Amino acid sequence: MYSIQALWTAAQHRLPITVVVLNNGGYGAMRAFSQLMKKAAPPGIDLPGLDFPALAAGHGCAGVRVERADDLAPALSEAFASAKPRLVEVLVDRAVPGLYGLD
Repeated sequence: MYSIQALWTAAQHRLPITVVVLNNGGYGAMRAFSQLMKKAAPPGIDLPGLDFPALAAGHGCAGVRVERADDLAPALSEAFASAKPRLVEVLVDRAVPGLYGLD
């Protein structure tokens, strides 16, 4: 969500790039830091229900959501073969692993 507007620029310039979004339903780094610091998670870091392919379409860029590991390689192959910008959203586990090996 930091620079979603870059998709508009890519679409306007017809750049053959693929943007991959690892969607864990929020700001996972902030979740991990709050656990590391043994603090309550700050408000506003959970972002459920975002539809990145729809956001991409609104910026003039095609997008696809990948929910199963078996669907990732075909989605990436199709996106990489395109002469236009593409977004591939990959749903990932929202669990917070140990940060930097510090558990």
